[in-house]
Amino acid sequence: MSLASFSLIIGVFFYVFGFPLVFLDEQHLAWRRKFLKDENMLRLISVGVLSIAVTTLRRQYQISPDAEGAVVFIAWIVLLKGVCMALWPASFGVYRAKMEVVMLSSEGMQVFAGFVMVLLGALFTYLGFMLA
Repeated sequence: MSLASFSLIIGVFFYVFGFPLVFLDEQHLAWRRKFLKDENMLRLISVGVLSIAVTTLRRQYQISPDAEGAVVFIAWIVLLKGVCMALWPASFGVYRAKMEVVMLSSEGMQVFAGFVMVLLGALFTYLGFMLA
């Protein structure tokens, strides 16, 4: 997979999980909490995450000080996250639940976290078009 495709996919993930936080969607938060408790679903999702990261890193795996290097660095982080999700789904779910309590304790913090995620989505979308 090219770096541009990887960057666009990561941008879409940020949009999908960021916009509901901005608009304070309680149904999304309830779905997310339920999702994090299901170990089998976390393992399934980790296979997709690992596939995306491995196919990206197969083409280019060296980190450099430019935009391509930044995307490769994110691909390495995604790979490590996918491994953690696959091998330790219970620990990953507990960690994410704790982070949710800290980051989403107030509505203002929830909107801020969603806004940051949407901005990261825009950044990765821009990088995807720039690297194409």
